[in-house]
Amino acid sequence: PAEPTNEGAMSMTAGDFLQVYTEPSQWDMVVTCFFLDTAKNVIEYIRRIHQILRPGGIWINHGPLLYHFEGSHDISIELSLEEVKHVIEAVGFRIKAESFSDCPYTQDQYSMLRTTYMANLMILEKS
Repeated sequence: PAEPTNEGAMSMTAGDFLQVYTEPSQWDMVVTCFFLDTAKNVIEYIRRIHQILRPGGIWINHGPLLYHFEGSHDISIELSLEEVKHVIEAVGFRIKAESFSDCPYTQDQYSMLRTTYMANLMILEKS
């Protein structure tokens, strides 16, 4: 929004997520979109989100698991959704809600080309 509607703070920063967000218990909510699969180590991202949330904090995650490092020379940990959910719960989150939906990503309005992903939406609470 152009003008904040409350006294809350919001942060959106370019850079390495693990280097930028380090302060424990700083945020009441974290929202990630098409984000987890950008991690070389998705477990580190989940742990960091848990660390920066205050007790009872909410994490909303939306997106597919496309993983961007497949076929590259970089080593990456690429977990399935079921494995990601296991890590999420082991780290200390409780899954409050989950759904799946088709999520349009790109489209050429002059042709029949369209990319749509099956996206997962999870609402998680820090225990």
